[in-house]
Amino acid sequence: MDQQRVQDLSRSARIQEFIFVKMPHTLAGLLFLIAVGINIANVVARYVFSAPIFWAEEVLVFIVIWTVALVMVAITFKQAHLNMDLFYVQVQPPLKQILNGLIALTFIGCTAFTAVQSWRVVMLYARNGNVSTAAEVPMVIPHAAVLFAFSMMAVAVVLRFRQYVAGAPDKAE
Repeated sequence: MDQQRVQDLSRSARIQEFIFVKMPHTLAGLLFLIAVGINIANVVARYVFSAPIFWAEEVLVFIVIWTVALVMVAITFKQAHLNMDLFYVQVQPPLKQILNGLIALTFIGCTAFTAVQSWRVVMLYARNGNVSTAAEVPMVIPHAAVLFAFSMMAVAVVLRFRQYVAGAPDKAE
C-alpha cells in the first residue's frame, strides 16, 4: 500500500472516530451535566422553596433517552457491546468469520428496520404536533433519538463491516 493511501485511511479513521465516538461522548457528557443542573435546581426548589420544578422529571427522562442513544452509537462503532459467547469462543477461524459476517448483516438489517419504523413514528408525531404533558416538549424530540441511534448504528456497522467480520474491535480504518 502506498503512503498516500495509508494517510487517507488514517484520516478517514480519525474522522470516523470523531463522528462516531468523540462527538457522541461529548454530547452525552454535556447532556449529563445539564441533567445534573436540572436535578440540583429541582432539589433546591423543592426542599428550600417548597416549589418543585414541575417539568424537571419529564425533561430528565428525555435527556436520559438521548444520552443512551448517543452512547449506543459509540458502543456500536467500537464493537463494545455485550456478547453472549458461550459457544462462539469454541468456533474456529474460518467459520468464525462467516458467523461474524452473518451477525453483522443481521445487525445492519435489524437496525435499518428499526430506523425505518422509527422514521414513521417520528413523522406521525410531527404531523400530529404532539407534545409532552408537563414540559410541552414536542414528542418528535425524544422519538428522534431512536431514529438517530439506530440509523447511526447501521452506518457504523456498514463502515466497519470488515472489522466486524474479522472480529477486530476498536480498530477503525
